[in-house]
Amino acid sequence: MPNASDFSAVATANLEDRVIAGVTAERAARTRISIDSAAIQLTDTIIGDNERDLADTLRSIASDIGVSHIAYLRFAPDNSEDTSLLTWVVTYSRSWQCRYLAKQYVQVDPVVCYGRHALLPFDWSKLPAHDLAVKAFIADAAKHRVGRHGISIPVRNRVRAISLVSFSSNCLKDEWASYKSTNMTKLQQLSVLIDSAANIDAKLPAEPVKLSRREEQCLIWAARGKTVHEAAEILNISFGSAKAHLDTARHKLHCINLTHAVAVAIATGVIPAKALK
Repeated sequence: MPNASDFSAVATANLEDRVIAGVTAERAARTRISIDSAAIQLTDTIIGDNERDLADTLRSIASDIGVSHIAYLRFAPDNSEDTSLLTWVVTYSRSWQCRYLAKQYVQVDPVVCYGRHALLPFDWSKLPAHDLAVKAFIADAAKHRVGRHGISIPVRNRVRAISLVSFSSNCLKDEWASYKSTNMTKLQQLSVLIDSAANIDAKLPAEPVKLSRREEQCLIWAARGKTVHEAAEILNISFGSAKAHLDTARHKLHCINLTHAVAVAIATGVIPAKALK
């Protein structure tokens, strides 16, 4: 017959199970996100009621949903590896964006390489990282706080364009696992909205673009990682003039933000790559 210690052990085990279940439920509740605010912001962008730079909107959304960064990448219609045909909007630091372009990391970035053909969401931890160039890229990304953990969600829209929306975080491993399992459906819904917002007025120039001398100078300094204020001081012009030149260059290139404009200008030869050295 069972003795008192047996009943005590069973009671203790049941209590421990309830505590674990309670902690798990509490953690899930704590990481459960709402995308209502994000949906409103992105819908306003889609219908033209939000004039903010999309990268700024994504920064606000990243803060709202508890991730470190959001990155959007649209591949070329024919899935070409030509970097001039890529469109991206990211919340990473300007220094990382410039370094990524200068180092041509798009050629070795495992998220981009795998995501180009992916059909389902994938966690960054599942990607192969044996190549030395890939290891170097991952180490460099870590130094720039891109995020210890990440998930990328492929999006295919009605015109068969292929895009990739990534969410990254610096939280603990078990917290990231809980966050993903709790919010995957909402992250997928959010990815579709981000793709729609990014496709508003985001066409590549159909003809060769010619920038004015000042537009080219401002864009070159932006490509070197300088802020608008810094570019204005270097060129001895007002902040308003520098911003106007950059905005004009961006519109001529049919780009949705300054990072996109720099990438297209370099890749298409509008500004010479040697000017960045």
